[in-house]
Amino acid sequence: MAHLGGSARLARRGVLWGAVLGAALVGAADEGTEARRIVDSLGLGAGMVAADVGAGEGKFTAALARGVGPSGRVYATEVAQGKLDEVQARMTADGIDNVTTVLGDQQQTGLPAGCCDRILLRLVYHHFADPKAMRGSLWAALRPGGQIAVIDVPPKQGWPRVNGAPERGGHGIEPAELLAEMRGAGFEVVAHHEEWPAEDDSYCIVFRRPPPR
Repeated sequence: MAHLGGSARLARRGVLWGAVLGAALVGAADEGTEARRIVDSLGLGAGMVAADVGAGEGKFTAALARGVGPSGRVYATEVAQGKLDEVQARMTADGIDNVTTVLGDQQQTGLPAGCCDRILLRLVYHHFADPKAMRGSLWAALRPGGQIAVIDVPPKQGWPRVNGAPERGGHGIEPAELLAEMRGAGFEVVAHHEEWPAEDDSYCIVFRRPPPR
């Protein structure tokens, strides 16, 4: 292997760091694009109450919080207290004070009944060990006329299997299966975005709990 001189090594190092930085910037730009799409697709507005179910590290919780404004409220749910601590730390660092963390489990979100105008499930639905129970919990948390955005991917055989989740041919869920399950629980389809700026082949379907007839 040829040895690089000092200037050549520095140049190569600059290229490598440039590539890393470029990838990070692209990732940040993609997150920003998706965050805006989420806010727009849910029609978030000042004073609304929203929930980020399965919030993870809170990447998109902040977007919801800004979307509902200081007069609104966002619930961030997770099944592990450690994750909720991460979300709270992130909100504190970002100066966001309209987020409440909620501990749930595999059967329920932990959200108060009738609390939400909007709910976000980003790459979460296919993780549910008891989808029927969770659909019931989501229905109970959503006010009549409220909406849920479900962002997911078709089953990926190369991705790690989700322990405890139903077998669907891989890590994810087909749009047709999601539609059937949510409609079977009484939800109506508001919009179906076949392409979505998240993971490979991701999609977003917005559902609604019907208002009183």
